[in-house]
Amino acid sequence: MKLRTLLAAAILLVLPTLLEARATANDPATATIDDVTRAAGGLAAAQAIPALAYRMRIKEATFEVDGVYVVDRKGRMRIDLYRDGKRVFTECHDGTRAWEMDGDGKVADTSPDGTAALWHGTQYPGQILALAELPAHGHRVETTGHERIDGVDYTVLKLTMRDGFETYRFVNAGTRRIERSRDTRAPHPDVDAKKARLDTAWSDFRKVDGVLRPFVETQTNLDTGKWNQTVTVQAIRKLPALPDALFVRGAAADAAL
Repeated sequence: MKLRTLLAAAILLVLPTLLEARATANDPATATIDDVTRAAGGLAAAQAIPALAYRMRIKEATFEVDGVYVVDRKGRMRIDLYRDGKRVFTECHDGTRAWEMDGDGKVADTSPDGTAALWHGTQYPGQILALAELPAHGHRVETTGHERIDGVDYTVLKLTMRDGFETYRFVNAGTRRIERSRDTRAPHPDVDAKKARLDTAWSDFRKVDGVLRPFVETQTNLDTGKWNQTVTVQAIRKLPALPDALFVRGAAADAAL
């Protein structure tokens, strides 16, 4: 009788774990997450990269600048914008707080929406983290169905960031790559807080240090149908680490990057 009681107790302890594992295995998001991670080069390749530096050209209707964007696995980022070789603007998130600096060196706190937007960028799949890593960072990934856009079939993933922000990723049914996103937000929250439905399309995928990344990003305002921005990446470089000094409020850009 005692043995039977012990066995029953053991089953009650193990059963919830088994049911949870079975539910996870049967979750359609799990298969899509695995497919996307594998298509991008695999989890090990992504996790072998501690930090990245992107050199890019950013073009909008009213301006065109060069940019250097750095990001690491600590949730830190910084972008310095240049026109004709001179730094004209900086945005930085040190993993906790964010600040911005104009071309004259005047520093100010970034707005709450601006701070969130900068941090979101460090967490989005493909920036430095693999899609499979998002749940461990507190973000939820779920499938919401399928959609056909411009003749391409996509599996749609809903990402709920741990601060509650929702954004959607569209996985090409053929390539299993994330090739576009859609969400509602302000393109430049500290310049104009007005939100819009934005579509971002990624193309020109190239493998860098074992991970496939897009080199062209095109953003369109779905409310107006107008083009907003094109970012053309010129180079992506793996870095062993980012210096802490780079994130100190008002710090100068690091020419070594």
